Amino acid sequence: TGLYEDVHGVVSNQMFDPKTNVTFDSSGNMTNGDWWPHRTIWSINEKRNGARSGVLGWPQELIRISKFQPFSRKTPFRDLIDQVLHWFNDPNEPINFGSIYFFEPDLTGHKTGPYSQNMTKVVRDCDEHLGYLLDKIDANENLRKNLHLIVASDHGMEQVNGTDHPLYIEDYIDTRKAKAYGVPPAMNIFVESKNDIDHVLKNLSKIPHSQSYRKKDIPERYHYKNSERIGDILLVFEPGYEILRDPRYGGKKYDLSLTHGNHGYDNRHDSMKAIFYATGPQLKQNFTLDNSSTLHNVDLFGLMCLLLNIDKCPPSNGSLENIKSFFIEPSRVANMNRSLQQTTIDFVIYSIALLGIVLIAVMAIVWSAISLRSMFAIRNSSRNNPAKNTQHNQYEFSPINRQNLSSQVDHAQV
Repeated sequence: TGLYEDVHGVVSNQMFDPKTNVTFDSSGNMTNGDWWPHRTIWSINEKRNGARSGVLGWPQELIRISKFQPFSRKTPFRDLIDQVLHWFNDPNEPINFGSIYFFEPDLTGHKTGPYSQNMTKVVRDCDEHLGYLLDKIDANENLRKNLHLIVASDHGMEQVNGTDHPLYIEDYIDTRKAKAYGVPPAMNIFVESKNDIDHVLKNLSKIPHSQSYRKKDIPERYHYKNSERIGDILLVFEPGYEILRDPRYGGKKYDLSLTHGNHGYDNRHDSMKAIFYATGPQLKQNFTLDNSSTLHNVDLFGLMCLLLNIDKCPPSNGSLENIKSFFIEPSRVANMNRSLQQTTIDFVIYSIALLGIVLIAVMAIVWSAISLRSMFAIRNSSRNNPAKNTQHNQYEFSPINRQNLSSQVDHAQV
């Protein structure tokens, strides 16, 4: 959508809507589109004659677009790749936009933490899957010449050391007067009576390694205060610490006495930063944003609108200034508005003619210690003479990698 959480309203994996008095949990509610009413890039793409979208792995169970396959952990990543490429090559109704979501290495990161041997293996597997995708694209002349590929992730991962004494929110609030919704690193606290907010805040201040904010005092950089689904108080933990809603919650998935992983902490921390790689005929090669440059996931909406040649893109919180340096011919985007409005949303009209075929592959997470692979390096490398494994921090990558990758994954590589 290109929107911040407090605009599109999906503020957590578990959230409460005071308007409807309904609770959402990511383990269910996927058929109810009321939780996400805003238009997505794939639905916007389909508004034009001849344009078709294909989506694999979106958690919502039903999407009304040309090609759709719901999320399933039983589907191997390479099957997802084969399916989306089949849609692109459909002789009768080919798609011009495709999206793949894969749940690793997020799942393993949660179970064993980002620095475990299990995680190293899973990241290597994901790297090989990405190599498989690139090989398939290179083998198809049409895709090789016309496809824009974007590889992104939605968050990082922080290690949480095991403990036999986890914290529980019910030990710090009277659950008759206040309710907590959210995930262990960050929770929204809804207080029944506004007169009790100060008292609840005082009790929450006793929780170690945490910070509590009144809704009006939530830092602006969070973009997390303008939705009714955000509580009267936001409780945020330092990286590596967490709190549970009740004793039952912790036992559902993981043994909290063991080292595991989590995300949802302040995104200023390196461990929360994601990756961005892109390649395609309209994008520069061997180009990396430096430390002074900023790229946010909301900016990718505008990038995809441009690559898809969508003339009238809906309002967004992203900035076009953050993406126009990617293009081979920046002058072609000179007539765009300076940015997609970040505070007060305006309608933005683009008048650009770019190739309109895009595939975005979203890996569940890639944390700050790991970059998957350099797109331009893979395209220019010889698969018949792979270099020796390269050591990157504590992770050893597969032979298909020819170059050391930057450890600064908050940089964007194109």
